[in-house]
Amino acid sequence: MHLGQYQQTSMTSRRRLGRLGILGVAAAVALAGCSAPEPAPEEQPPARTTLTIGVVGTPTSFNSETAHGDTAANRAIAALIDEHLGTLDGDLQVIPNDGLGRITRIEGDPLTVSYELFPDRVWSDGTPITLDDLMFGWAVSSHYFDDATYDEAGAVVSGTCYFETASLPDPNARTSRPTLDRAADTLTLTYDEPFADWNRQWLLDRPVHVVAAKAGVTVRDLMTAILTTPEGDPSAPVAPNPVLAAAAAAWNTGFDATGGALDPAAAVASGPWTIGEATTTSISLARRDDYQGGHYPALEGVTIRFFPDQAAQVAAVAAGEVDVANIGDPDATDLKTLADAGVTVTTGPTAQTLQIRFADATPDALRQAISLSLDRDAIVKEALGEVRPDARPLQSFLSSPATGPTYRELTSGNGAPGTGSDAGAARAALDDRPAVLRVAYDASDPVSATVFSQMVAMGAEAGIAVRAATTTETPDATLAWVGEDESLYRSARDRLAEGVTTVEAEKTFDKMTRDTDPVDVLAAAKEIDRALFDAYAGVPLLERTGAVAVGKGVGGVTYTSEPNGIPPSFWTWTPPAP
Repeated sequence: MHLGQYQQTSMTSRRRLGRLGILGVAAAVALAGCSAPEPAPEEQPPARTTLTIGVVGTPTSFNSETAHGDTAANRAIAALIDEHLGTLDGDLQVIPNDGLGRITRIEGDPLTVSYELFPDRVWSDGTPITLDDLMFGWAVSSHYFDDATYDEAGAVVSGTCYFETASLPDPNARTSRPTLDRAADTLTLTYDEPFADWNRQWLLDRPVHVVAAKAGVTVRDLMTAILTTPEGDPSAPVAPNPVLAAAAAAWNTGFDATGGALDPAAAVASGPWTIGEATTTSISLARRDDYQGGHYPALEGVTIRFFPDQAAQVAAVAAGEVDVANIGDPDATDLKTLADAGVTVTTGPTAQTLQIRFADATPDALRQAISLSLDRDAIVKEALGEVRPDARPLQSFLSSPATGPTYRELTSGNGAPGTGSDAGAARAALDDRPAVLRVAYDASDPVSATVFSQMVAMGAEAGIAVRAATTTETPDATLAWVGEDESLYRSARDRLAEGVTTVEAEKTFDKMTRDTDPVDVLAAAKEIDRALFDAYAGVPLLERTGAVAVGKGVGGVTYTSEPNGIPPSFWTWTPPAP
C-alpha cells in the first residue's frame, strides 16, 4: 500500500472513530436520562431545642410559697419560672444572682442590708420588676402586719394573719419597715437584732401588679397600705386593713388551679420562661426574648411532665420520654431499670436525714448505752449499700453530706463519736442491768424498718430489749426522718425545737442567731453538735438517697441534693446532638 493511501485511510478512520465517540456519549446521556435518579442524601432530623423534665405529683398552684401550695410539683414549676436574688447550687449553697440585682450588707450597727435591682429587668408580661415588688415580698415573708394569736393546733383565735405562708415567720428575723430610694433603685432593710441568715432573705415574690389586679386594688393603694399600716400587735389586735386583706386573699388563693385547671395567665414569671399550655399532666415553657437576667437558657423550651408515682416516672425516663428527672429515694430495681436503658444516673445524699431522738424522760444511762451499742457502719451498709455503696454514717445533728463543703467543715472538730459499736461499754453504762427501749418509727418506710431491725439485734448484744412502742405508750425514742437545711442556723433552730437539745446547745444557739459572719456561724454549729453528742441527745444515722437521671446526649445537668427538686442551673442544660 502506498504511503499516501495509508495516511488517507488512517485519517478517515480517525474521523469515523470520532463520530462514533460522539454518538457513544450521546447514547450514554440518553440512557442516563432514562435510568432511575441517584438517591438523594438522607435528611437529618432537625436539631432538638427542648427537653422534657419528669416530676412526681400534680400541679395545683403557681404560688408554691403558700401553706397549701408548698408541694414538690408546685416547687418544681417555681424553680424554673421564679427568679430571686439568689439561687442554690447542687450542694445547697447560696449563689448570688448577679443578673437580677445584688444584696449588700452595710457596715455598722444595727444590721442593715441593701437590696438593689438592676434596670431593664421585666416580668414575663413586660411589666418592670421594681422596688414595689420587693416591698410586697417583704410584707409577705415578714408577717409584719399580723396581730393574730393561735391555739395549740395553729388555728387563729384572735386578730389577723394576712399571708398564709408555708414558712412561719422567724422571730429572730424581725425588721423595721424597709425604706425605699427610688433614685438609686434600692430598698434598705434594718434588723431589730443581728441575724445569721440575712443573706438568704431574697424578698422577690409574686408580681405586685398581678396581686393588686386580682385583689381589685391599685398598686399605689397597696403600696400605701404597706408603707403606712402600723406593725401588728397580738396583744392589741385591730380590724384588718381592707387593702392588705384583699391582697393577702389574692396571694393566698389567686394563683391556684380552679376546677382542676391551671391558668397560664396567672403565671407571670420573673425568670427566663413563659408558660404556654398548662394542664395537670404537662406544662410547656418557652424562652423569653425580653429576658435580661443572668440565667438565659441554651434551650428554647422545656416541658414538665407530671406522673402519679415514682414507678411511672422511672418508666418514662427509661423509655426515652423524659430527658431529666430527680428520682427521690430510688431502690436497686429503679437504678437497674435506668442503667439497662442507657440512662446516666448520679446518686448522692439528700437533705433528709434519719435520726434517733430520745425523749426528755429517757434516762441518761440508757441514752448512752443505746448510742454505744449501735454499729452505724453496719446500719448504713445494710440500709443503703445497694443504692449508694459510698454512703457513710451521718456525723452531725445539724447538717448532712448534701451540703458539701459545709458538712465537711462542720464535721472536722464537732465531737462526732466513732461509727462502730462497743457492746461492753454499753453494758457498763447500764451497770450490766437489762433495759428496755421503746421506739416509735414508721414501719411502712423500708429504710426505717431495716434500721429498726438492726437496732433490735445490736441492742440485744448490749442487754437492751429494743421494741416498737405501742400507740398507748410514751416512747423512749423516736426514729424519724428530719429535714436538714442549707442554712446551719435554721437546721440548729429546727433540731432544738424538736427536742434534740441541751442547756449548752441553747446558749450557743442564742449567740449563733446574732452571728452575721459565716465563719462564726460554723464555729457555733460545731459547739452545738459537740454539746448534743456529749449529752447523748440523739443519734444521727444516715441520709435519704437521691438520684438525678439524664437521658442520652443531654448535657449540663448536675446532681442536686434537694429531694425531688429540679437539678440546678437549668440554663446550662443542652439537648442531644442530632
